[in-house]
Amino acid sequence: MIVLHISKSNKYSGMENVAINIMKSMPEDIRCVYLTATGSIETKLLDNNIEYIGMEKIDEKAIKEVIDELHPDIIHAYEYDVSLMCTKVTDEIPIISHLYSLPKWVERIGPRAVVYGSACKSFAKIIVPNKAVEEKAWFKDNMEGRTAVLGVPFNAVAVFERGYVAATEMSKEKLEGFKSDLLFVGYLTEDKNPLEFIKIVKEVSKTHPDIKAIIVGGGDLGSECLKLITKLNLLDNIKMVGMQHNPYIYMNQTKILVAPSKFEGFGMAAVEAMAFGRPVLASKVGGFMVTVDDCCGKICGNDKKPLDKDAFVSNIEELLDNSEIYRMKSDGARKRAKALNNFDTYMEEVVKIYEDVYKTVK
Repeated sequence: MIVLHISKSNKYSGMENVAINIMKSMPEDIRCVYLTATGSIETKLLDNNIEYIGMEKIDEKAIKEVIDELHPDIIHAYEYDVSLMCTKVTDEIPIISHLYSLPKWVERIGPRAVVYGSACKSFAKIIVPNKAVEEKAWFKDNMEGRTAVLGVPFNAVAVFERGYVAATEMSKEKLEGFKSDLLFVGYLTEDKNPLEFIKIVKEVSKTHPDIKAIIVGGGDLGSECLKLITKLNLLDNIKMVGMQHNPYIYMNQTKILVAPSKFEGFGMAAVEAMAFGRPVLASKVGGFMVTVDDCCGKICGNDKKPLDKDAFVSNIEELLDNSEIYRMKSDGARKRAKALNNFDTYMEEVVKIYEDVYKTVK
């Protein structure tokens, strides 16, 4: 069986992490090939020995060209746009539409919602991370009977080992460079909102002048972040370390993960930090609403105001000042990570979907 995985992104983020984990975990009789836009994602694909085809741009022409060359049995399309492109290229090869996020346009009538909703009947299966995607979608009736709620693959043990083992191999002096009170992990983009993280640190520094924060990640807002850090006189408080091959060392050495995102898919960094017993403070968006609760951290926002800076600041101060509350949240974070540890069952479900779809076609 040949499964062609298709994503139009050229960067490595949550959705690409899911795709790579799926392809790495398939049995030998399922050959997976990844069609992607050329870019930084290629480094991750090479590191993980993923068979891939890189194109400058992923469009209908590129997809058709690869289909004609590869003759896949199944197409696994990631996110809405790529799923739609695939329906225009073939009506013979079964398409699995794999959704990772819940953009606002999905929840209300509009051109994009109408088009995707109409295409639902063309998909052999629609994989969603949680029931919210299915329940809130304007076209939910068209999805009925086709969805599989799988969550997002998370291997708590593997994450912990990568952060813990690497730290044990370092000298105390070197390890000091990874320690922080507050940690931000993610692309430096509007969606991830690193500028708000910097402003939150500024507020906390008024009561905790020696607060130490680290920003892990690179992106378009990198220079703006540095300018704001300088403007707010936080050069002694915030360190930017760029993209990291192993961000888990930073998670293992921090006290609190802070995620003030404006938009989020699943929010894997939050769950990964929990594997180390780190409380997570997050805005009320995307997957955070499913993964973060009062036992393992706090959602700092509400329906009207998804991101409440004052709530972030007050919860940070409470965790830093009250060791008993911190201990309880830390224990809760470990338990939450254990509850979300679904890697093996997730992959078993994906294999079953492939086998069922393949049998139906044959």
